[in-house]
Amino acid sequence: MLMNRIKDAVGCGFRRLGFQVVALPRPSADRCRYETIAPIATYAPWNADDRFLATYEEIRGHTMVDLYRCWELWELVEQSGKLQGSILEIGVWRGGTGALMAKRAAMCGIRDPVYLCDTFCGVVKGGAHDTYHTGGQHADTSKARVENLVLNQLKLTNVRVLEGIFPDDTAHLIQEQPCIFRLCHIDVDVYESAKDILHWVWDRMTAGGIVVFDDYGFCGCEGIARLVDDQAGEKDRLVFQNLNGHALVVKLPVG
Repeated sequence: MLMNRIKDAVGCGFRRLGFQVVALPRPSADRCRYETIAPIATYAPWNADDRFLATYEEIRGHTMVDLYRCWELWELVEQSGKLQGSILEIGVWRGGTGALMAKRAAMCGIRDPVYLCDTFCGVVKGGAHDTYHTGGQHADTSKARVENLVLNQLKLTNVRVLEGIFPDDTAHLIQEQPCIFRLCHIDVDVYESAKDILHWVWDRMTAGGIVVFDDYGFCGCEGIARLVDDQAGEKDRLVFQNLNGHALVVKLPVG
């Protein structure tokens, strides 16, 4: 009984921070790299950023991404202000992180559009590398719901919402010329979908551009970890694994 109460209390604490508490498959022997991580660092700069905290409160009910990864996206948008190109998110769900990035982009004076791309009918392209998401998960959303958040609630005018599989169905709808990106947030949960997106976007990333993989550090998304780890040997990119669950791939200048 006591242990159950402790578990409930911990779960409630996680939810207040923006975590989604779900039951994932128990890691098998070949997934021994996964364990619960509890860093002891105490620096929490988000607590001193009132604009971030206010925006996070507005979007937290529209995302499964926790406070710490939302803060990193907020900061990366600001850093990307030194670059050129649009911002791209694939895997939008109910629009929380996309709205957060678009809000920060507007604050930073970034005039290029923020593209939010989703099937709005759940995960696609699940395959042999994926142990949890087989297809159809996270279908409890809609394009109208995302547009209501970004257009009506947050009053953002820099967002374009694209419905369909990306890049297969919707990449042609991005009409900016030249078609370049400063920041790309990939949150699609499965290997093949993320691989197709990375293949499409990489040559369109500006030098110094950042690709963020949301699902890198989580049991059940081993396909994403495999895809990111495979990038580490490529000469035109730097790969960073972040203990908050993100992985960042930064494009190096050519030559």
